[in-house]
Amino acid sequence: MAVYTQVFESELNPFLHGYGLSEHYQLQGLMGGTENTTYRVSYTEAEGQHRGSDKSYILTLFEQGDHSDLGYFVSLLTQLKDKGINTVAAPIADQQGHYLQTLAGKPALLFPCLNGSHPEQPSIEQARAIGQWLGQMHITAQSFDLHKPNLRSIDWMKHVAPDLLPLLDEMDQQLMQLEISHFTDLLEEYPNLPEGILHGDLFRDNTFYEGDKLTGVIDFYNGCNGHLLYDLSVVLNDWSCQDGNAPDLALQSALLEAYEGVRPLTDEERRALPSYLRACALRYWISRLLAKHLAEEEEHDHGYKDPEHYKLILLNRVKQAGW
Repeated sequence: MAVYTQVFESELNPFLHGYGLSEHYQLQGLMGGTENTTYRVSYTEAEGQHRGSDKSYILTLFEQGDHSDLGYFVSLLTQLKDKGINTVAAPIADQQGHYLQTLAGKPALLFPCLNGSHPEQPSIEQARAIGQWLGQMHITAQSFDLHKPNLRSIDWMKHVAPDLLPLLDEMDQQLMQLEISHFTDLLEEYPNLPEGILHGDLFRDNTFYEGDKLTGVIDFYNGCNGHLLYDLSVVLNDWSCQDGNAPDLALQSALLEAYEGVRPLTDEERRALPSYLRACALRYWISRLLAKHLAEEEEHDHGYKDPEHYKLILLNRVKQAGW
């Protein structure tokens, strides 16, 4: 979340009127993200809110990327909500039944504000909850007639690696080249891994908990179609590898067990998982290197995340390849 585009009352008031919301709100820009502009729109009991019981909303203005993809995200979120995945923060329709709007010249969506906080040091029960949620989401979305390719595939890695290799020392160059080759071999060895709709970015900071109870999942903007093992690997790496250290095996096992309690892995998926964990760590190492390099080229802090974190996870997954 971040603020790149300023929104004025003369624009926001008619926007909110379209949802049956009054002009008596408090607007707060939310910081911390790197891609889109995000505001919290808050009401109090005395401020005459006309719509429902929700008192706060999240307003997102989309700054980057191909905005034609937003239709995919709206359809995915609303269909998941309709199918009973109530922890999804689906966008809200205006009084005319429209979801996607234009505000300050940018595509915009209004969401409910979720209760809870992100788990910085997740517990075993929190890990079980997200494993179960992911398994249920994967099964539920199988019936959806949606398709968007994974833009961070092995082909993307091979395409961007030549730009990154000159920036790395010799050992890191060898690591990247070997792991790209390993991922290529993995996909050739297992060409029929189950596919479906993915969240695509299910990090801890895209979840909300109250205690050990999962209250919400956000940020489906990397959603796409691909190997279900990709989503599972994102979660296992982020949730069990704190600060780039070796994985917490108890937490990892609890998460995986909960996922398989809903959607059991195939035999091929079980055999491929250790290598897929490496491939997923490689993907985020590469993307964070690209973000850092872009920021340095433009001499501007885009809020990029440290690529070293995922290099350490990758090295730990390589050591653990027999798991």
